[in-house]
Amino acid sequence: MTRRVLSAGLTLLGVAALLTVSLGRTSPRQAGHHGIHINSHDIGGVVASAKGPEAGVWVIAETTDLPTRYIKEVVTDDRGRYLIPDLPRANYTVWARGYGLVDSPKVQTEPGQPVDLKPSVAADAKTAARYYPANYWYALLEVPAKTEFPGTDAAGNGISSSVKSQGQWIHLIKTDSCESCHQLGNLYTRTIPAMFDDLDPAQAWLRRLQSGQAGTAMMYGLSQLGAKRATELFGDWTTRIANGELPAEAPPRPQGIERNVVVTQWDWADPKAYLHDEISTDKRNPSLNANGLIYGSPEESRDYLPVLDPVHNTISRVKTLYRDPNTPGQPKPLRSSPVWGDEAIWDSHTTVHNPMFDERGRVWFTARIRPSDNPAFCKEGSSHPSAKLTPVESSGRQLEMYDPATEQISMVDTCFGTHHLLFGEDANDTLWTSSGGVVGW
Repeated sequence: MTRRVLSAGLTLLGVAALLTVSLGRTSPRQAGHHGIHINSHDIGGVVASAKGPEAGVWVIAETTDLPTRYIKEVVTDDRGRYLIPDLPRANYTVWARGYGLVDSPKVQTEPGQPVDLKPSVAADAKTAARYYPANYWYALLEVPAKTEFPGTDAAGNGISSSVKSQGQWIHLIKTDSCESCHQLGNLYTRTIPAMFDDLDPAQAWLRRLQSGQAGTAMMYGLSQLGAKRATELFGDWTTRIANGELPAEAPPRPQGIERNVVVTQWDWADPKAYLHDEISTDKRNPSLNANGLIYGSPEESRDYLPVLDPVHNTISRVKTLYRDPNTPGQPKPLRSSPVWGDEAIWDSHTTVHNPMFDERGRVWFTARIRPSDNPAFCKEGSSHPSAKLTPVESSGRQLEMYDPATEQISMVDTCFGTHHLLFGEDANDTLWTSSGGVVGW
């Protein structure tokens, strides 16, 4: 077997969140507390353990006093100093987290106050590893050897015969299946829920993948890999971790320009929604909608666009529409889940995907507005020029457009299915979709 490091992507589960990163100067600006000038909108201080000042450590300020949960994070400099700038007026919980440390006690404070934080040095490697990024744990997953490809299905080595190479297998894990939606290697995925404790490791993984409303899709992703071998490998992975195996090395702390980052996060949907993506401007003209509202897409979880005002830290919603009451919704859970049981937490009909600004500040997004059976003008026998050339019997998503100026939504039926959107840089500002459709508006 060959072990490979598989980098884990960020997945936001439960409450949809937005994360922005700005590169700017966060080091001390002039003399003051430990050489840090703290104005009425800042929180600053020094992070030090028993070993002394701690460089490259995250400092987090969090509040629920605002209309939405708000978090801002920075990194300490070479002398353990930090400054969290430009905080809205609120009460904050502040603490420090760094590799090789245990989180500092949380301190309640407000902007304008100096706050020194005292994390503890991790007592051993196991304690330290609890804070490692998910991909360091994910790297413990065994990958089938190159010589095992192409796969020979369940009757052979358990790898799907459609997987021709080790690279393809890793690609499915990282890009086109598992890690597309999950932060593999986080605490939840690297342990087996108690609900499945009575099953052997491979069967426990098979059962956990059947849980919830995404169970059918999860099983499809598993079949692409070859269910037999994949569940054996994932079962072996979580078993070794349960028995005490740790990542081979500690992650480095942020260095250099990495310490000049300010991360701001907002919760801006609801606890049972997830955020697929968001848009803040016209990609062809990034000055459009400066400091304006940000629109998200909760895809299969909700029939609304979550909307964030990042200046005032307020949230709102734009209800998405479908014209046919027979438009399908979300499936029932395939099997019960350790978290939600048999509850169907997703209820979207429109399955909003990929919002995009046009040059006038209107928000376009793919959405399901009717059942998949196409109107007659799309099908064989229609006199429509496009149908004569390429008749299309069905489409899974169509289009909607929200105009912030009028607060109205327009539904646009399409013969072709839509998924991703992109405006062309031509004279007509043509809207293209990933299913090959072209829309003029």
